[in-house]
Amino acid sequence: MKMKIDTTSLGHYLVAEMKANDFFYTEPGSIISSTGEIDISSEMQGGLMGGAMRMIGGGESLFINKITAKVDCTVELGTTVPSEMMAIDLDGSLLLGDGAYVAHTGDIKIGAKWGGFESFSVGSGLMFLYAKGKGMLYIAGFESMFTKELKANEIFYLDNSCFVGVTEGVSIEKFLAGRNLLTKVVGGEGIMLKITGPGKVFYSTQSLNGLASSLVKYLPKG
Repeated sequence: MKMKIDTTSLGHYLVAEMKANDFFYTEPGSIISSTGEIDISSEMQGGLMGGAMRMIGGGESLFINKITAKVDCTVELGTTVPSEMMAIDLDGSLLLGDGAYVAHTGDIKIGAKWGGFESFSVGSGLMFLYAKGKGMLYIAGFESMFTKELKANEIFYLDNSCFVGVTEGVSIEKFLAGRNLLTKVVGGEGIMLKITGPGKVFYSTQSLNGLASSLVKYLPKG
């Protein structure tokens, strides 16, 4: 099956060009449209325990949908917020933040992995979403996506709310930006991540939490 990234003036979405009997896996609720008949079945990758770990620990759905084309067709996938998609030719493992997973093909398993308080700081409960195997993995970040490659012991500082994912083996530490609590409150600074290589960091340019906070002041009071 061939999948490609397509961009429109309204944002980014994923287009899957499929032949009959081709299939891929995706997060529930991601399908926008299809030009032909498709079959949608729900699976719990990793069994009940793996699905429960994704849902409780990683904040994701219990199920992952398998999309199978009954005829040659084009399927469009999207996200719930304006996002940029990124295709990763995965051969190994990747730790992901909340809402980063979109779809995958090939021999990839989506589960959850213990991340302690570092994963909690990036909105992932006490676990990271965990993608492992070989195939094409499609992820998304709010607004625009970037990749930073770190050498051994190279340090990169990132706002926790812009975190999308890292290759396994990258070290993540969290800390409060600003010298004291007053600086944090007045300056609007929050939790930052200290990320140490070697490995790759995937991050977005905008924070969904920041957008939500900006919109609150425009909501009707009372």
